[in-house]
Amino acid sequence: MNTASAFLRRLLDAAAPVVNAVAAEYRVAELAQAAQTSVRNVRAYQDQGLLPPPERRGRLGIYSGEHLARLKLIGQLLERGYSIASIRELFEAWAQGRDLAHVLGLEQAIQGPGQPEQAATLPFSELQGLFGDTLDDPVIERAQALGLLEFAGDHLRVPSPTLFAAGVELYRAGIPLSALLDELAAIRGHVQQVSAGIVQMIAKQLVNPLLQSELPHAEDLERLSAQLLQLRPLVEQVVVAELARGLPEAANRELSERVHRLLEGFLKGAD
Repeated sequence: MNTASAFLRRLLDAAAPVVNAVAAEYRVAELAQAAQTSVRNVRAYQDQGLLPPPERRGRLGIYSGEHLARLKLIGQLLERGYSIASIRELFEAWAQGRDLAHVLGLEQAIQGPGQPEQAATLPFSELQGLFGDTLDDPVIERAQALGLLEFAGDHLRVPSPTLFAAGVELYRAGIPLSALLDELAAIRGHVQQVSAGIVQMIAKQLVNPLLQSELPHAEDLERLSAQLLQLRPLVEQVVVAELARGLPEAANRELSERVHRLLEGFLKGAD
């Protein structure tokens, strides 16, 4: 079950704890009474797309326990500060299996401040000019698999110009293209593991307490969104600081070992 469906299902379960009630049937006045609302609200929610229409039996509209559960959920969400538009988008996300980050107002906090990197395009001839004969079919396929290049008509699309530019400079420094692609794949695996750990920590400590059986208040989600926006630069700062610490250590260790072996070779040769 995807995130949207699982979250909404928990909310519906909280709104309708008695499973047998789903099989119940109601006329509109009975439904309104069971949900402790008004017939006018029931019809308004239908007109606004929040409540599915009833089953028609002749001139009667028959509602089910599913309608009652959703009606109770609408009431709880309204009590917790959600707007009609937000509730409608929440239900649409559930029905379409979309992620709830945007609906809950967390998308900007997750993506971070600023605009996402804009993709660039370049002719295939320019790509050949950069990498020459090393640009064969296997390399191109590997670059596509890593998301570095995409064919877009008679041009190539570069999703991350920053990453591409770094690769070009490393290649010009003398690192083979195949080695760069191998290392990028390895780095990406490590970064994904680190990212997953950080996200799981934040979710466990900050997000999960708000997304349990109780419906979070809209103001709680606003505070969470602001908190995530503040935390993201700090997390990136930690990663950059650790990378700055780790690179010299790794370089010194690698160079020390090579110098040590070189000296050993000279000493043995002198004997």
